[in-house]
Formats: sequence, structure tokens, C-alpha cells
Amino acid sequence: MKISNIANTLLAQALPPRHTEVSGSWSICIPADGNVQRYATTSLVQAEATLNEWLLAGWPAWIEDNSGNIIHSVQQSSNALN
Repeated sequence: MKISNIANTLLAQALPPRHTEVSGSWSICIPADGNVQRYATTSLVQAEATLNEWLLAGWPAWIEDNSGNIIHSVQQSSNALN
């Protein structure tokens, strides 16, 4: 076994996993006046960050992809004590 193979294996184990951005478009959705308001985002990371902020503020929000499919990517956290 070559030293470079050993070094690459050790580095791969020591470094955090790489995150890849999923391409597409997503909308943050909130109910409003009997309809749904949609706010477009260009990245899933941006959509998840915005969704998390809106859930923390108490808004019943969710993420949809550009086909209208609901993505359950962030779970609403509970403030209940254990």
C-alpha cells in the first residue's frame, strides 16, 4: 500500500463530510387569508434557514419544490420540558 493512499484515507476520515447543494428552486409557504403565500428562494440552504426562523417566530410554514411537492426538511422544535 502506498503512503499517499494511507494519507488520503486518513484525511478522508479526519475531515468533515462535504455538503453538496441540491439544484432547483424552492418556496417558503405560509397560510394567509385562506390562501398560501409563496416566497421563492434559490437554494435549499436558504429555504431551510428561512423556514427555521419562521417556525421559531410561530408561523406555520413549510417548503415546497418547484413542482409543488412539500418538503419536510426541518422539523418544528418543541418548547416543552422533558
